[in-house]
Amino acid sequence: MGLAHFFRLLAAYAPTSQNKAAYDEHVSKYAKRLGVEEINIDNGLFPKLFQTFAIQPCSIILSGSAGDGKTYLLRKLFEQISGNMDTWGNTYIPEAVYNEYSIKFIKDFTEIEKEDKQVVLEGLYHSILGNSKQLYIIAANDGILTDTLREAIHVENVQHFGELLTLIEKHIDETHTLDGNLILLDLSQTSSAKNFKLLLNAILDMADRYECNCPSLSNPAIFCPIHANIALLKKEHIQKQLLTIIRSCDLNYNHITLRKLFMLIANMILGYKGEQRVFLSCEEAIVHYAEQSNRVDASFYNNIFGDNLSRSKQEKSPFKELLELRIGYETTNNIDNFILYGDIQAPELHTQRLTNPFFDFNIFNTIKDKYLEEGDNTKIHEYLLFLRRHLFFNFDEKILWNGVTINVNELMTYKYAEEFYISVITPLKKKQSVSKHIIKELALGLNRIFLGELLSREGSDRLYIGSSLTSAMSKLSSEVIARIEFNQRHLNQGLHLNIVEGFDEEYCTVNLEIEFAGERIASLDLDLHMFEFLRRIADGILPTSFSAEYYERVLTFKSQLVNYMLQTQEPDNIFNLFMLNDTEGTLQFNEIQVEGVYVRES
Repeated sequence: MGLAHFFRLLAAYAPTSQNKAAYDEHVSKYAKRLGVEEINIDNGLFPKLFQTFAIQPCSIILSGSAGDGKTYLLRKLFEQISGNMDTWGNTYIPEAVYNEYSIKFIKDFTEIEKEDKQVVLEGLYHSILGNSKQLYIIAANDGILTDTLREAIHVENVQHFGELLTLIEKHIDETHTLDGNLILLDLSQTSSAKNFKLLLNAILDMADRYECNCPSLSNPAIFCPIHANIALLKKEHIQKQLLTIIRSCDLNYNHITLRKLFMLIANMILGYKGEQRVFLSCEEAIVHYAEQSNRVDASFYNNIFGDNLSRSKQEKSPFKELLELRIGYETTNNIDNFILYGDIQAPELHTQRLTNPFFDFNIFNTIKDKYLEEGDNTKIHEYLLFLRRHLFFNFDEKILWNGVTINVNELMTYKYAEEFYISVITPLKKKQSVSKHIIKELALGLNRIFLGELLSREGSDRLYIGSSLTSAMSKLSSEVIARIEFNQRHLNQGLHLNIVEGFDEEYCTVNLEIEFAGERIASLDLDLHMFEFLRRIADGILPTSFSAEYYERVLTFKSQLVNYMLQTQEPDNIFNLFMLNDTEGTLQFNEIQVEGVYVRES
């Protein structure tokens, strides 16, 4: 069986105008026509979902974005329950029997007729809130589902749907719901990183099975960009970095659907800057680059960010989320100096670090000389972008060069992404405590924002709740109304990190919570961006790429704390004003007591 057939299937997922694999029902037919197997992965959701259903059969709502795999999961459930797929494809609403239950499968709630929607919702109501043995397993966008219920209540006057609407809306923002007679699973709150890893390895394995016909595998003189990308994507460290950036999207709640992951990997392997945007076969790719010298145009380093695509496609998922990580755009003088001048001062190290199958030193040196000698920057930025990305994907250790240390983690917006996953997410999943160092750094970041002062690290063993005396949202504070110490359990106060795990064990959210007098009084959503924001504030340097939105979120968090203190503490006539000792970065307090018309300073 020819390799070209497999790559034609893979190309069907690519971000081109003819996306043949855009919908689950088209994939099987197209794969059979090409004579290759479907590309499938087992992310563990189906067996876990069916096991949950088998223990207590009930209705299921599968929600999520288009391309999350709702229809695929529904098809797997039907196959498991009915044992026969003959009626699936041509039946409007397939039915099956499980024990004493009759089950109707709604492939896409959006697509069924309006009158059928109300019949389905009536049946769903009785299966959840009644004792009906007729169950429903529905793939639906939760917004359309709730809008249809509202319309039925207000327009059709079906008042008893209000109870069903309340139940669904109660759980709609949760990762999953197991509420007696209902399983509600939001597939957009599952791990893109786990799906990406499984899918990438499945595609690489299938490429291995079909790749024997490519002449580049037996003749190193022949360049095939498809197999050059495949060889790179098999490297352990490159896969680690790929998972880091996809996980960064997860940790910012930027979910990438399964369909978009197919699209991303297809473009990574097959993409190039040319008329077709993607290659359909090795033969086509080899012929193209036999006449072209600029191999970087087909590298996955650039394809993963959609550099081979039109601007309009780059501005859509999944490329939009990945471009926001600014990999290749973030840099330092040390990194760029190494790329431009490293061959003079450390030629062996320079060659070792920059060598890759898409890079031609002769072409680069010609472009570099024109830039350095004549100021011609026509192509140099393209190569700097490419080589920065090459360094990011291939090295995580520090590079020592010319007496300076190059930190490769500075090539990405989130230099603390790995720390957030390893030092916060991982221990919380294991029911372990986060290190005191992390807690203190977060507290320092909060203190500097709460007070509007560059507080030193010595003041990070407690949280200062500051007020301007005029507004809880003020950017500058003049009074400390409360101090919350942590790591002292007998005080029943502190700063805690709490994890909320989903139906998919890889998916989670983290909250930063403040405890005072034994009560959790305020919570801040700690996504990766917020973690990075607070860590950078603690470092004293915040890049301009960080928006004001997160600063405003922290001020809102501060206002929750200030309002709680003002509402729960007995009012007094003492004001704890402070000033910053600029030399030491510590607070100096001045207690002011108001007695009638007199002010006493202590």
